[in-house]
Amino acid sequence: MDKAGQTARIDFSVVEGQANLKRRFMVGLDFPQTEDGSIEHVIQQKDVPVRVEVFLVDHGKTTPIPTQDDEAIVSAANGSKAKADSSLAKLNLYAHDGNTSYVLIAGFYLSQYGHYVAVVKTVQDLPMFKHVKTELKVDEFYNTGE
Repeated sequence: MDKAGQTARIDFSVVEGQANLKRRFMVGLDFPQTEDGSIEHVIQQKDVPVRVEVFLVDHGKTTPIPTQDDEAIVSAANGSKAKADSSLAKLNLYAHDGNTSYVLIAGFYLSQYGHYVAVVKTVQDLPMFKHVKTELKVDEFYNTGE
């Protein structure tokens, strides 16, 4: 995650009985919480963008799935229009638990079960992540008070 142009691909399947299509899904980033909060502070105080795309893969055909970062989700909830480039997402520090920091990259809804791919690409150097073990994940959206 520390250099511009780095790409990660996450293949995942959404299976009936194991996932609820009525819930929003997300691409997230976990990393060890820093003792001094330096990485967390940068994410909270600065525009830290990455490119994220999600695709349904069905019989060799890919169909893009619209994504929204936290800013777009909040704007849409307040009645604003979606931003023009939904694949560009700002990192949003969701929480930390004393050991791990949890970052929302983007949320998305799925309309069917099947095989999907999420692609995350850095668009600028992110030196704060040099030598930091990061983990990208696709999961149901963070519990927001359900």
